[in-house]
Amino acid sequence: MSDLWNLKVKPMLAFPSEPFNDKNWIFEIKWDGTRAVAYISKSGKKVRFLNRRLLWFEYRYPELKEIYSCIKAEKVILDGEIVVLERGKPEFYKLANREHVDDKLKIELLSKTIPATFIAFDILYLDGKDLTSLPLIKRKEILKERVMENAGKHLIISRFVEEKGKEFFKSVKDLGLEGIVGKKKDSPYEIGRRSKNWLKIKAFKTLDAVICGYTEGEGERRQSLGALVLGVYDKGKLRYVGRVGTGFSESELSFLKSVLGRLRIKENPFDVFEEEPEIIRKIKWVKPKVVCEVKFMEVTKDGKLRAPSFLRLRFDKPAKECMLELNN
Repeated sequence: MSDLWNLKVKPMLAFPSEPFNDKNWIFEIKWDGTRAVAYISKSGKKVRFLNRRLLWFEYRYPELKEIYSCIKAEKVILDGEIVVLERGKPEFYKLANREHVDDKLKIELLSKTIPATFIAFDILYLDGKDLTSLPLIKRKEILKERVMENAGKHLIISRFVEEKGKEFFKSVKDLGLEGIVGKKKDSPYEIGRRSKNWLKIKAFKTLDAVICGYTEGEGERRQSLGALVLGVYDKGKLRYVGRVGTGFSESELSFLKSVLGRLRIKENPFDVFEEEPEIIRKIKWVKPKVVCEVKFMEVTKDGKLRAPSFLRLRFDKPAKECMLELNN
């Protein structure tokens, strides 16, 4: 077996689906946070986090550095999500405040005022053994045996229910949470793959899109942005899917203006683009590097998003992974 400890593990991803019941599946909450693969050495008293872009980012979360003390093993690799919880629910906007900060002093302050929690839902490696080929339900048993949940240390194990996905989805939706993930009990962990052994079921349609430009704000927004110009990759080409001008907080508008202002370019970055001339004249083009998530009603026949609303920035996702696939 390969020594995963010395590899950068890209997480397994899920396909979108509708709610369903199946005795061969388990269902758990889809946590609204930042995906993180945790490398934990108990003997070395060390914790590292790897995001979907294969970048280490544990420096942003000093409050999580002691979760090694909750592990009954020398070395483990866990898959999970970093969230900020408020009254038991994830608050992504507060987590976004953590994601934007690089100053060491501010990071330390935010770790105390807006502490994060690591929610573990899988175990991939245990003391020299690659566990990824084991059935999911067996990995869940090992996870429970080897990880001691400790809210004081900001470590929680994700719960799951068996078979009753429809009922669970309704309960999660009623609580105002993002959705659920269904996982086949006998499935292996497929590193770096989007697999139909995992299915994500969201309470609303969303899309991760690349920000390719913006329009200047008017009226009350004259100091910030009007709308973001969005695109996705389709067969390797960057294609325009519309603009989003709602759903922003004041702080998000200010942050976006500062980030996108540094990415300005002169040329339209789209390979496929159609828009009215009066709109084009207002657009400031940017390098297609920043990803955001939007919710919307539907995709129109000409491939545009109907009634989109901004949800959040996605610093954990590469722009090239943004495709016209619902519930990314």
